[in-house]
Order: sequence, then structure tokens, then C-alpha cells
Amino acid sequence: MNQIARIILLAVICIPAQAQQLVFMDEEEQVGIPYLTVIVSEQARTLHLFTDAQGRLNLPALNYPVRLQTSHINYPALSDTLRSATNKTYGLKAKTNALNDVIVTGQFAPQSMRNSVFRVATITREEIENRGAITLEQALQNRLNMRISQDLAIGNATVSLQGISAQNVKILIDGVPLVNRNGNGNAADLSQINLQQIERLEIVEGPMAINYGANALAGVVNLITKKDFERSTEVSAFVQSETAGHEAGPRNGKHVQSLQVNKKLSKKWSLLSHIQHNDFQGFTGSAPLRTHEWNPKNQLLGSLLVKFETPKKSIYYRGEALNELIEDFGRPQNNFQPNGQNQPFAIDETYTSQRHTHQLQAEGRSDVFKQYNLFLSFSDFQRQKSRFSKNLINGEERLTTGEGDQDLSTYRVWESGGSTQLSVGSKTAIQLGYQLSLEKVGGGRIAKGHQGIEEYSVYSSAEWMMHPKLVLRPGVRFTHNSSFGQQLIPALQVKYELSSLNQLRLSYGRGFRAPSVRELYFEFVDSNHRIFGNPNLKPETSHHVGLNLVAHYSLGKQAVQTDINLFYNQIEDQIGIGQLPNDITSATYININQFKTLGINIQKQATWRELGVALGAAYVGRSNRLQNLSPSLEQYLYSPELNAHISYHFKAWGSRLNLYYKYTGKLQSYFVGSENNTIQLGGIEDYHWLEATINQHISKRWQMLLGARNIFNIRQLSNSGAGGGAHSRGSSVALSYGRSYFIKISYNLQFK
Repeated sequence: MNQIARIILLAVICIPAQAQQLVFMDEEEQVGIPYLTVIVSEQARTLHLFTDAQGRLNLPALNYPVRLQTSHINYPALSDTLRSATNKTYGLKAKTNALNDVIVTGQFAPQSMRNSVFRVATITREEIENRGAITLEQALQNRLNMRISQDLAIGNATVSLQGISAQNVKILIDGVPLVNRNGNGNAADLSQINLQQIERLEIVEGPMAINYGANALAGVVNLITKKDFERSTEVSAFVQSETAGHEAGPRNGKHVQSLQVNKKLSKKWSLLSHIQHNDFQGFTGSAPLRTHEWNPKNQLLGSLLVKFETPKKSIYYRGEALNELIEDFGRPQNNFQPNGQNQPFAIDETYTSQRHTHQLQAEGRSDVFKQYNLFLSFSDFQRQKSRFSKNLINGEERLTTGEGDQDLSTYRVWESGGSTQLSVGSKTAIQLGYQLSLEKVGGGRIAKGHQGIEEYSVYSSAEWMMHPKLVLRPGVRFTHNSSFGQQLIPALQVKYELSSLNQLRLSYGRGFRAPSVRELYFEFVDSNHRIFGNPNLKPETSHHVGLNLVAHYSLGKQAVQTDINLFYNQIEDQIGIGQLPNDITSATYININQFKTLGINIQKQATWRELGVALGAAYVGRSNRLQNLSPSLEQYLYSPELNAHISYHFKAWGSRLNLYYKYTGKLQSYFVGSENNTIQLGGIEDYHWLEATINQHISKRWQMLLGARNIFNIRQLSNSGAGGGAHSRGSSVALSYGRSYFIKISYNLQFK
């Protein structure tokens, strides 16, 4: 080889390799992944590159070998070493928390989130664990469009959604309404809902009347229970202790003990069981001697699930039990005897709640039906109020005899429902379903001692793929209510695929809520209340319109997911409480005409290696009947919300840091003032809520969680409105018992 040839060969060897193309595909959908971050590392430099809308990436000239690593919010990181310039295709499987999440709420059959015509938000088991959430109240604490309300006397916690009250938010467990003292699924006490056997939460905002009937006017929160596990035997237990403000110790704060045992009895049979004790010693705060700002609450909860499964079907029985005791201790009072001796006493109250639920469910597929689901359930809820005089010297207790001092309320519901899916050609699926509900309510505060309502419904929906990117889902539900006759409820959902990971959803739905038995037949008279039901109430009806956009794009050097949601709700004949026209000392339930909400919320998520960030903002407007009476009043009063979740995984230490933040803006409303009946503007002040947790793996079986709640130490919110209510502290609204700290120790044991 002559000298010239040698020079040419050396030059070719030294020239960097030419550009090559990489393609990144979604394994399930077989489509390119757009805006995937690809980090390419040479010895002398590092490049941050992005795939195009089809998932393609043209690499520049490089000095091989090079190292590449991917980053995307919905896909796990992929690492590879390229040793030469050759075209290559990679397949990535979406994470479980991506749009591929399998959801069931409102679906014909379990399917991925990206294919759902509904906007479904999920809270995973991992998030529940990382937060140290024991009850549903704690799991929903920093969600946008949700507000938690507290009742100090009876320990109640309820949630509103999209500015609509808790009476219109339906709480479900595996699609079956949760019975409570306020009704069948609506206005449920979140503090009575245990999360330890819950696999995930699915939240759908907007009317879900087609699938779930009355009371789902604002939306549903569906708790999906755990039904599957991998090992033959799983045993897990934990203890958790938390301070109540500055009050700490064995006889103060909150203490939780939990035990779960899951066992595969055979290839077809499995059993999951759980028992938990929640012991809240109350919070004294600045309350006088013997009394509490937050009353002590003791709960014992248990659940059992027995499952039979074959390749085509599964049948399971689920039983749950709750026993709760709330104690309200009164102030000491002097009681001097004729001999001059003082026998001080106090008037105490207890609230004892018991709930037993039995549910039998079958689901699967057959030669005729592509998918079917059937359930039968019975729920029995009882609540006993007892008022008694207690001698503080010898401990003797005597029941008082005042009106309303002793009361036993019962709520029993038999429910059955089912749905099936049929395919009509390759582009259309039809769902047919039914639901029946028999409610029986009894007690001294119910007219005639007992009342009941029966409801029978049939419904149908169709999913029609008009175009590969366009899906329509019209639906209708026909309901016969024993007290209010027939209702025909339509709905329509539209989903359009802008690209493989970007979707646009449009929804319209009618909502319907029949007055509860309590609202119709309540008779509550004691020293603080004179409230009467109204059998002439009309049902609430509503119109809902929603628009949702889920989009993925690059921001700087990071892939970002954005979720934008707009909504409008108009409720006719909303039910509220007003004075009796002939008795200003008494109140009754009335239809107060129209109520409207209007809002937008935006949420963004991004991940960078071990750092995860989720940010959100909402702006919700509310309009009540008073705003329609005067053109000078603002039509909507708006309230802002902000939230954030920041997590960082310290792999070397086996620990994860989580921060949860929410800003809840001032909640304003118009009300009729006590002086001259003038319309006035009032509201509940705004506040900031911050939580922090550190999840530390000690060993393969042991884990520790350290956390702090309500770091800004906010206890009461000033209320310049129409008053704080009978169970509040005057012109303030209770939020929390202050900053608290907790520690949780978990143990997990598995057998093959």
C-alpha cells in the first residue's frame, strides 16, 4: 500500500461515524413514543436529544462507543451501549402509572386509561403507602377540586367535588355504594373508610348516573379492593403512632395496629383477610377541663375476601365490618348534697356506629357475552346516640330523659346490579345493565319510626368507533323511584386521539339525586336543633359539560405530561335547609332553585431520573340562587387552588422523600344577613397544607415511614359567613388539631 492510500485509510478511520436513526416504540400499542428524552454520552460530551412525533431520533455524528439512556414520565428508563452506527428499534412497555393503567370505573370491561372515554384519575397503592394514609380522608387531602369538611362533635369528614356538596359525591367499593348514616353512597364519612385492603382509588368527576344511578351528580370515588397476590402466603403487619398537635404519648394522639393475611388455598381458591384498630385519644387543645376540641374515637375494622377463579370467570365474597365509638365528655358541674358534700357530675354523650357489609360478585366472559359483571349486596348500618349523667366521684352513669337524648338510627340496603358487553361488528360495543336498590331507614328521628325507598333501573351504552381516532359513547338510564316516579337520564362521551399519547375528551351528562329518606322524613329535636324533613321535596337534576385534554410535549430537556380539564355544572332544585315560614326557630329541607359551578384545572407531571414532580392549579366558581336575584351581584365567586407533589428516590440508601402541598383559596358565598334580611358576602378563609414523609427500607422485610402532617400548624379557619354551624366553634371552621408527627413500622413476610 503506497503512502497516499495509507493517509486516506487513516483519515476514514478517524472520521466519526455517520448519522443513524433510532426508533422507540410502545410495545402494546405498536406506535412511536413522541418526545422521549434520550441522553447520549460520549467520552468528551453529553447530549440531550428528543424523539419526534413518530418516536424517531436521528443521531448526529458520534465517536463510538456511546452510552444512551432514556427518560419519560410514562415509560421506565432504558440503557444501552451503541458500538457502531446502525439503525435500531427499541420497544418500551408503559409504566403501571401511565395512560396504560388498567381502570374499571365506568368501563364496559377493564381497560387502559388511554382507551377510556372518561377522564379517570387514580391514586395508586404506592402513593397511599408513601403518604402514610390510613383513611380515605388523608388520601384525598391535597387533590384538586376537592374540599374536606370536618364535624367536630361526631367526628365526620366529608368531601365536596367540583364545588358541589358531599351529598352528590358517591363513594363506591368495587362499584357498590358504601352505606352510611347519610345515605346510600352519598356524604359518606371518609374517616370510617379503611384503605389497607384497597389496591387503588379511581376518581371520575362529573355525573356518572348512567352506570351508578342517583347521587353521583358531582362524580364518584371508587375504591378497588385487592383481589390478587403472587405468593402462596403473604403476611403483613404494621403499627403507627401519631401525635395530635403537641399532645403525644401512649395516652395521647393516634395509634394504629394492623394485620393482613393472604393465602392461596388452591389453584382456584384464595383468601384475603385484614383487621385493624384505630385508637384516637382525642385532642384537648384549649378546651376546658375534661372536654376536647376533637373528641376521642376508637375504631375496629375488619374485612374478608374469598375468591374462586378460573380462566374465564371469578366469583368472590367480600365481607366488611366497622365498630366505632366516639366519646363527647362534658364539663364538670357542682352538685351539693343536703349534707354539704359535693358530688360533681358531667353530661356525657357517646356515638356508637356499626356497619356490616356482605357482597357477592361474579365477573368474566362467556361464548355469548364478551364481558359480564353481577353483584348482590346487603349493608346494615346502625348508629346509637346515648346521653347520660356521670357521677365524677363514683363513676355511676344514668341515662338522661330529655327529648332526643337517646336515639338508635338504622339504615339497611339491599342492592343488586349487573352489566354485560356485546360486540356488534368490529367497531361497536354495547353495554346493557340493571340495578335495583331497596332502602329501609328507621329510628326515633324518622317520621313514623321507619321509612323506605325503592329504586329500579335499566341502562344501556354504546361505544362506536366512527374513525380510528374518534370514539363516541352515548348512553341512557331509565329509573323508577317509588317516591318520585320515572327518570330518563342521557349522557354522551366523545374521545378523539390527537396522537398516540394525546387525547381530547368531551362529555355531557344529566345528573339526578332523589331526596334521601332523612331529607324527606327527618324529625330532629333537641337542645341545639329543630330540623324537620319535607316529604314535598323535588329531586335534584343537573346538566354537566366537560372538556379534557391530555398532552405530552418537551419542555427544555424534559418530557412533560399536561392534563387540562374544564367543567360546567348547573343544578336545578338543589336541596338545602331553610326556616319554616310559620316558625323561625325551626328549619326544614327545601328546594332552593338553581346552583352552578364553573371551573378549570391544569396538572403537569415530569420525572428526571430519581426526581418526580407533579404540579396543579384550579380555579372554581360557584353561583347560588341569591346571585340571580340582583344584577349587581357577581354571577360567580371564584376560589383558586394549587397543589404539588415532589418525590425523590435515594437509591443508595433505599429511601424515598415525599412532599405534598395544597393551597386552598378563600371560599366565598352570598347569604341573607340577620339584620334587615340584606344579602351579604362572607366566606371561609384560605389556608396552606403541607405534608412530608420519608419511606425507608430497613431490610427485605422491615420498612419504616416517618412523616409530618399540617406542617403550617393550622387548626381553625375564620368564617365570616352565616355562622359555623351547630358542631363548629362559633364563627370558625375546624380544619385540624394542628401539626402532627407520625412513625410507622411495617413487616412483610412471604412464602412461595
